[in-house]
Amino acid sequence: MTRPNIYILLGTVFIILTWLFVGLYRDDEFYEPHLFTKYRPTIKVNFYSPIGMSDQTVIDLPIDKQVEEISFQEFVIKRHIQNNSNAQLWYLPIILIQLTLTFFSIGILKSKLELVYKKWYLPTHFVICLIITSIGLGFILSFDNLFSTVISGLLILIINYWALILLSKQRFAKNGNEKNYI
Repeated sequence: MTRPNIYILLGTVFIILTWLFVGLYRDDEFYEPHLFTKYRPTIKVNFYSPIGMSDQTVIDLPIDKQVEEISFQEFVIKRHIQNNSNAQLWYLPIILIQLTLTFFSIGILKSKLELVYKKWYLPTHFVICLIITSIGLGFILSFDNLFSTVISGLLILIINYWALILLSKQRFAKNGNEKNYI
């Protein structure tokens, strides 16, 4: 009986936590995207204001747009996320995303190459790739189009995976019987 890959399991837990506690809101004036930490878990990820900066009220909107406006008001406006440059837990979305990427990278590499885990790989990979992932997320949010999102997302994934490969690279003995470690 094979043991389940604990890193894939932890990656799955972190992707669920990310989905539940990280949101993307669009500024109601300029419609720019921003990541934020939701104050309570919800499946909804994308928040925007159908009213924007117009003089309409919630009652003037169709039912589906009313729901969007109410959720935007609840999660962004009432929590002072949009107008607060010192928002609480501003760093949590990036950390959750990087924890997901780190655990999935380690889990996939371990299952593909049957590597043995060394304790220093996890924190080292996390710290190195946290910076790279932050820059990549900044590009995704800045350019805000499908092409740059796909390209930047793929680059983030590839860099996370290759950083772990470079960290875990071991020199083989001349006979080639030495086991890889991760």
